[in-house]
Amino acid sequence: MNNKKHLFATLILMASGLETARADYTLNLMKGVTKVSHDVYDLHMLILWICVFIGVGVFGTMFYSIYHHRKSRGHQAAQFHENTTVEIIWTIIPTLILVAMAIPATKTLMELDDVQDSDMSIKVTGWQWKWEYEYLDNGIHFFSSLDEASNNARQLNSGIDPRSVPNYLLNVDHPLVIPTKKKIRFVFTAADVLHSWWVPDLGWKKDAIPGFINEAWTSVDKPGTYRGQCTELCGKDHGFMPVVVIAMDQPDYDAWVKKTTEEAKKGSDLSDQSHADLVVKGADIYAKNCSTCHLPDGKGVPGAFPALTGSAVVKGDINAQANLVLNGKGAMPAFAKMLKADELAQVITYTRNALGNSVGDEIQPKAIQELLPKKSEAKAEAKAAAPKEAKAETKPVEPIADMGKDELVALGKTVYASNCASCHQAEGQGMAPTFPALTGSAVVKGDINAQIDLMLNGKGMMPAFGHSLNAKDFAAVVTFTRNGLGNAVNDAVQPSAIQKLQAALPPEEDDDE
Repeated sequence: MNNKKHLFATLILMASGLETARADYTLNLMKGVTKVSHDVYDLHMLILWICVFIGVGVFGTMFYSIYHHRKSRGHQAAQFHENTTVEIIWTIIPTLILVAMAIPATKTLMELDDVQDSDMSIKVTGWQWKWEYEYLDNGIHFFSSLDEASNNARQLNSGIDPRSVPNYLLNVDHPLVIPTKKKIRFVFTAADVLHSWWVPDLGWKKDAIPGFINEAWTSVDKPGTYRGQCTELCGKDHGFMPVVVIAMDQPDYDAWVKKTTEEAKKGSDLSDQSHADLVVKGADIYAKNCSTCHLPDGKGVPGAFPALTGSAVVKGDINAQANLVLNGKGAMPAFAKMLKADELAQVITYTRNALGNSVGDEIQPKAIQELLPKKSEAKAEAKAAAPKEAKAETKPVEPIADMGKDELVALGKTVYASNCASCHQAEGQGMAPTFPALTGSAVVKGDINAQIDLMLNGKGMMPAFGHSLNAKDFAAVVTFTRNGLGNAVNDAVQPSAIQKLQAALPPEEDDDE
């Protein structure tokens, strides 16, 4: 009987759009903590009440007509068809309703996409199954994974009551920290499969897609902790990659930045560790980073994730295993990007001396560190030696012959299609607000030297084409944009001029360093 009463009460509350009596659940859209989330909520309520009004009007009229014009009261159906006045009315009224709904909806959608004039930018990359955060303005970089308490409780036969774990499956080891009252631009992508970053309090969610960039923004007025999850089915542990955002007042945020930057500068602990310490600490690293795929006991998932117990890789050459762990292979990510040298040494040693294996050897953090920078060190040495060798072998660069404007425009059209059209579109109309239009652009129609400088060095999401295009192609595409795509500036730049500018550019930085 009590269940029936509870069900009846729940249905009444659902019909009224109010919260249920249970505090853990709500039936309406949440308001959130940002202006965008409030605007989305207001839009939702506006559309809801419009729909309620229409529903009451339509069904009220229908039920009234059925009841008051029933046959038992002597009414007979009128024999007519077509009424121009009625048809005009029921065309105009829905049109007006749709326009009334479209105006606030369009305004809110435009606000959601307006990432301009941001105070800072954060790159978010989805991984199976964790989030990578990179603060593009101050260089802070870290991975965020499910917290240890939730990870332990979620394991099969763990014996831990999930209800005893605070914020079960909604807590992480390294939360994303942002300042309050600042406009923060997010750039989303993924390293493997589709993910989706969602924090309900912020009022939106964005897909993280491999090879593609999505953008969004937020501005939180009050300090607090806001939780979310991945909302794209991304694989086996999709349900275990939460999002936690902590908003701090500016002084607290500045202190966090300082502390985080100082900790990052310390780097790895490269001191030698005892065999026992490596194994013990490696168990924690394994549980957090490897057990999801290879399982806590190392038996793996046949056909998907190989077993580590008795593995030929784990029981073979330790340096070969280290290289595999560092650089990844197939579905296995490159852990050199995620773990420090000491953590890598610990987890490799653990896998070789636990999980049913007893190889008896170990690898120290110093040995891992030597594997990490070897490639970039060689490049650094090559760069250091290059100026001396170049000085002895430098030969005068032969200037490129001048080309006619029409010839430059024809070549530039091909270069534009290969290098620029994917962002600025084939006709130069762009994709506002992320990629500006080139047709009628103040930059393209302005000083040609300013446009050349912008393309040489890049800006924002636009790469520096000074290193990626040769002088001939560079001059051609500049000339094309100024004399094509609906523009008619009627000027040109010669490859020889670009050649001189490229010669003065600083060497291109190596991403591996």
